[in-house]
Amino acid sequence: MTPTPGPLDGATAGPADEARESDAFAELLRGAFRPTALVGVLAVVGSVFSGVTAAWSAALGAAIVLGFFTASLLVMKRTAHLPPTTVMAVVMITSTVKVIVPGIVLFAVRDASWLNGYAAGVTITVCALVWLFFEMRAYKRLRIFAFSPDEKAGA
Repeated sequence: MTPTPGPLDGATAGPADEARESDAFAELLRGAFRPTALVGVLAVVGSVFSGVTAAWSAALGAAIVLGFFTASLLVMKRTAHLPPTTVMAVVMITSTVKVIVPGIVLFAVRDASWLNGYAAGVTITVCALVWLFFEMRAYKRLRIFAFSPDEKAGA
């Protein structure tokens, strides 16, 4: 069995494949961004009861997650045409960056009076989990096959 190139595996051949690839990344972005933004808004609204500082911190946490996770999808889209090993390296680097940088940001401002670390930390954690869940859900719905289901077993 020969693997069939999918819209996300970097084996694009022409404009139709590029359009399909762009649609796949747009679907991943839509599938993850909307629920995460909704959870971010809910976190801000819930944090209002703890004060303006908590609400601001929750908004900042949601913005950090939305920004870094959107950027990582855009980087993946821009590098999808590269060889698979390069794409894997880029994905590993962006995954590391989107985990470490928010942690560094929170560590750097841990003593700031304008930031509620608890509200920001909880919002970042919840928004990241929501993003990952809905991104996986959107990817599953794309139905990208690792092999061609139409191929004969003996071929």
